[in-house]
Amino acid sequence: MALSNSINPTFDAMGFKAVELTPDDSATVLNVIPALTRSVSLGANVNDANDFTVLPSLADVPTGHVITIIAGSAANSELRTPAASAEEINSEDCDGTKELLMTATNVYTLTKIDSTIGWMCKSFTAVGTVVASVTPD
Repeated sequence: MALSNSINPTFDAMGFKAVELTPDDSATVLNVIPALTRSVSLGANVNDANDFTVLPSLADVPTGHVITIIAGSAANSELRTPAASAEEINSEDCDGTKELLMTATNVYTLTKIDSTIGWMCKSFTAVGTVVASVTPD
């Protein structure tokens, strides 16, 4: 029996299910990660490498919240924070001015440090090699 959760419909009696999203060139239900989601699987970009996925607002997740993103077939899409939020990934404002490049098949782990510092992101290749630098550009 699945449990109901109006904030995050991805929660069920067995735990959290992976949310499947598709990077796109504007923020819609296709590419915005719902609050409290723990696992995201990305499909192929809708348009091109300028397509992006949006993290939930820092205000909507607790400190220490972790999200794992499997970039899958999303060909070098971008990761952003909500528009005009001034929220950061790895100490860079990523609400559209800068974005974090996500390489297809890599795995990204994001942890909310707090509402001021923002998200810390680590990346691994599909074979588990640590990506040395994850810097939004």
